[in-house]
Amino acid sequence: MISMKAITIITGPLRSGTSCVTGALERCGFDLGQNVRILRNETPMNPKGHFEPDLLYAINERLLLETPNGVWNPLHIPPEDAMAELAAARERYFHQFIRQFDGEICKDPLFCFTLPFWERHWPELQRAIFCLRHPLAVARSMNERYWISIELGLTLWQTYTSRFFQCRKRSQTFVFDFDAFASAPLPVFAELLNWLGRPLPEEELLQRFDGFFDSEYVHWEYGKAELEMLPDAVRDLYAALRSRAGALQEN
Repeated sequence: MISMKAITIITGPLRSGTSCVTGALERCGFDLGQNVRILRNETPMNPKGHFEPDLLYAINERLLLETPNGVWNPLHIPPEDAMAELAAARERYFHQFIRQFDGEICKDPLFCFTLPFWERHWPELQRAIFCLRHPLAVARSMNERYWISIELGLTLWQTYTSRFFQCRKRSQTFVFDFDAFASAPLPVFAELLNWLGRPLPEEELLQRFDGFFDSEYVHWEYGKAELEMLPDAVRDLYAALRSRAGALQEN
């Protein structure tokens, strides 16, 4: 069973369900912390809130924004070596958040790029939940929210996903199949709770979800035609990860 001191992060490409998973975990008793402000503002695209600690988001964004020889564009991610150089010079950012944070889970899509830098300073950070959602659903949601093309949205999905699995160093990882969750929320989420060592009876889990999760809001039907629309590299990456959804033991 995971210790109470252990930290679990939730991440994944933008529009992949990280807010939903984090909010659901909070409903199931996981603590987001009291000493940091959590972004709970409701928006049309996130009607239940975002659930990032605002200080964490600011630090992660700055690691991308301040990369030497460039200004961060959310559509262009700096290379890891440039981010590593900046992270080494900004260690106080990490220590500031770690000293202040008193929760057990925290969420930010930008962990896809910054997780290895946090791991160096945060021994309690032991586990990562990666939200895996169909790339085309992600790209369409990005298009609706950010007005970027479907093609660019697919590229961003691939960049976030590949960088996470290339860069993670030691965190045990659970690939959360968000598409399967949208179709059958209770059994899929129960598997995640079991991995975290905090299982709940199905009846209690149903009560915790009541009024929070609406599958109609996130469920998206897709089939062979949608898979064939994807670039080969995106389709292969998604298929490989979905076939291994659940706990990944290798580090």
